[in-house]
Amino acid sequence: MCIKKDWNVEKESLHQLHRELTGSSNNLPDVSWPFSFPYEHLFKNPKMEKFLSELKQAYEIKEKAEDQLLLKLWNLLPKDSPLKGLGSEKFYRFWNRLNRDPIPLAVVDSELDIVHSMILADHFSAHGLNPKSDRFHIYKDHVNWIMQGSDQRYLELWSKDFIKCKNHAKKPDNDLLKIISTFQSICINWDGSSLEDCPDAKNVMKEILHENREELENFLNSNDEYGWQKKMKMASNFIPIIY
Repeated sequence: MCIKKDWNVEKESLHQLHRELTGSSNNLPDVSWPFSFPYEHLFKNPKMEKFLSELKQAYEIKEKAEDQLLLKLWNLLPKDSPLKGLGSEKFYRFWNRLNRDPIPLAVVDSELDIVHSMILADHFSAHGLNPKSDRFHIYKDHVNWIMQGSDQRYLELWSKDFIKCKNHAKKPDNDLLKIISTFQSICINWDGSSLEDCPDAKNVMKEILHENREELENFLNSNDEYGWQKKMKMASNFIPIIY
């Protein structure tokens, strides 16, 4: 079996599609831009040069974590599974970070180490997969194929991951989810004119403290920021946060 080592070809295809559709000169990795203003708004501001550099690094951390998990999944899939049958380019386009809200994934896999979590996240989310989407139909085909018992070893691996995600969904890491949702909120409201209220770790922490100091102190020792830094590192796998 040929082991896939990267998504370079698939990412270049997405880059090309992005350029054709938008004409953008955005030199960040292919990302879902989190702000209400265009990339050029920051790029043209000399004061934002360092922020953009750090933001790019944060995106690369997030991208690497997600790509590695998708690689593990792709290399695990049996050759006759419907997901494998998509081909690597379509598979990557369906399941990479551009097509997902990070919160459902963080709910079922806070450590980002469950191989099937990226395709199970929507299954356990409040809204689920859009039944009209191509992704829903290929997911349904894949589950039906599994239930036919075509590959007993893979069925066991899928079942273990399914149970892990189900258990995590019942008891998610609410502290991590709070960081992610607060980051998203700050991104939406930031106008990009000043770094004082930009969506970095400091301002995320400030916002959470402002909303509920007692809630934050459940996991943050006021004399030691280790707990906070640990959560921020976990969050960096889901959001491009600078810390």
